[in-house]
Amino acid sequence: MKKWLYLLLIAGVLVGCGQQEDGVSSNEPMNDENEENVLEEKSTDSDVKAEISEETEEAVEKESDQEMATTSQDTESEDESQQTEHSTQEQSVDEQEIDIEFIKNELKIGMTEQEVKSLLGEPSKTGSDAKNADPLWLYNIRPAKGYYFEGPFENPEIIDAVDTEGLKNREVDIILFLSWKEGEVDYISANYTNDNGDVKGYRLFEDGTIKES
Repeated sequence: MKKWLYLLLIAGVLVGCGQQEDGVSSNEPMNDENEENVLEEKSTDSDVKAEISEETEEAVEKESDQEMATTSQDTESEDESQQTEHSTQEQSVDEQEIDIEFIKNELKIGMTEQEVKSLLGEPSKTGSDAKNADPLWLYNIRPAKGYYFEGPFENPEIIDAVDTEGLKNREVDIILFLSWKEGEVDYISANYTNDNGDVKGYRLFEDGTIKES
């Protein structure tokens, strides 16, 4: 009887140990699965962060390229503007070269404002004539330092008065007027002093007629 009880007790102990081993072994796969899930989540997070980092770098590179392109365009525009201005200045004739023969040979009826500026530079004054109120440009060629002439007209916009005394006194070499019609020269008048000190005049009319006095 005691042997049977002893055997039953041993059998019970063995059965209990076997169940514990099964429990431990059944938990191990679950732990492995949890570790795999954690690793997969970490890997996914790393991939997402890497994608975000790549997208951010691409956006920064695009923005940098756009800024460089804009800067390059602005620089090119400034260079073109400076080249155009420099070209215009080079085209303007030295004032010392402008004499009455130059005016007779180079200034033509029908010239545009840009063509005149390229040849003579900016006018000394702009206004109108007294008779028809047509647009008028005045060029004082080689004026003395501080030269100033106030015309006889109350309206300061009328500028076609000739400073005869200034010419006689060599205060200015040539007084040149250009009359405009629809953006083109339609009348040229030049007054100057010859070698004898006489004031002379040169007129070129719209129809090509020339008058000298």
